[in-house]
Amino acid sequence: MSSKLKPAKRILDLPPYLFKDIDDKKDALAERGISLLNFGVGDPDIPTPDFIVEELCSQSRLNNRQKYPAYNGAADFRRAVADYMYNRFGVKFDPASEITSLIGSKEGLAHFSWAFLEEGDVALIPDPGFPMYASTAKFSGAEVFYMPLLAENNFVPVLSEIPEEIAQKSKLMVLNYPHNPSGAVATREQLKEIVEWCLKYQVILVADAAYAEIVFDKEDRMSIFNVPGAEKIAIEFHSFSKTFNMTGWRLGFAVGNQDLVDGLVQMKLNVDSGVFDAIQYAGIKGLEKLPEVADEQVKTYRERLEALKAVLKKVGLEYFEPAGSFFVLVKCPEGRTSMEFTMELMDKCGVVTTPGSGFGASGEGYVRFALTRDLSAIKDLEQRLAQIKI
Repeated sequence: MSSKLKPAKRILDLPPYLFKDIDDKKDALAERGISLLNFGVGDPDIPTPDFIVEELCSQSRLNNRQKYPAYNGAADFRRAVADYMYNRFGVKFDPASEITSLIGSKEGLAHFSWAFLEEGDVALIPDPGFPMYASTAKFSGAEVFYMPLLAENNFVPVLSEIPEEIAQKSKLMVLNYPHNPSGAVATREQLKEIVEWCLKYQVILVADAAYAEIVFDKEDRMSIFNVPGAEKIAIEFHSFSKTFNMTGWRLGFAVGNQDLVDGLVQMKLNVDSGVFDAIQYAGIKGLEKLPEVADEQVKTYRERLEALKAVLKKVGLEYFEPAGSFFVLVKCPEGRTSMEFTMELMDKCGVVTTPGSGFGASGEGYVRFALTRDLSAIKDLEQRLAQIKI
């Protein structure tokens, strides 16, 4: 290949695609006619509510919804988000300067890194965590410092383990609660300690709240802005994907400190043209009915969680008790790595999971089950898992 046809170094330096072997195994099993139970994908099997779909159809027919949208989101959408944040979390934001729409929270998180990180900066990244936190920080030229999240610490970073020289160089810290892949939820005291640490070192706090509405105890439902002082250094990213089963729609929003939101919007001005207005108005309709939708979602995932826990106990697999999200981290049997156990589950049981190592070094020793299959699939899982020795 000509040197001019090669991708940039930032692409060439990406680690090998961890899940290629899993995808190859899935294809091979499918070719043999083996039916797979896929608990590996964090994509809800539940459809988007009909009233949201109907609103999209109605709004998309309007001529004024078919034009270029505002870069920071329709004014009505930003007002609806402000109402949501106040009604649900009791925190106030100015729709004009402290809120922006996103083409999904993943897009926003990536663009935020590119807007605020540069060479010489350090990004504090949770491990295990969503892989794109680290990759987008590296794309910006920043150094990544991984914060180990361990079960004995409720998957919350131990700030005292961050070296002073790293703290001094750090530009931002990423948090994600409810946490993917563990389902852990940080307590208010833990979040207070993190906010105070970020204020001390003037570190931007980036809160990924994609699963904010999927908590099994309503007391655990919170925003980082419920912590005093967060308004000075934090930005929070929300998604419609999991709350409303809208993963393919690509709709989210960010709220927070005006300077942080403005920097993100300035980046987006140069790289995208905003969210299709009709999707934003469908999102508004969702926010109007959010309490009943969220309650039903939580009820469904709680039922699935209890069913999965019963199966895991029956076959002798240990797990971390999640407080939110729709994920369950299951301990690998002694002597198996997360990738080995993932492949064994596929090969012997036709069950697809995600190896914890895919989320970072501290994820080793676990596989992740997603509660994105119905109760009948979980019942089938019990018979399949009986085929392996724990």
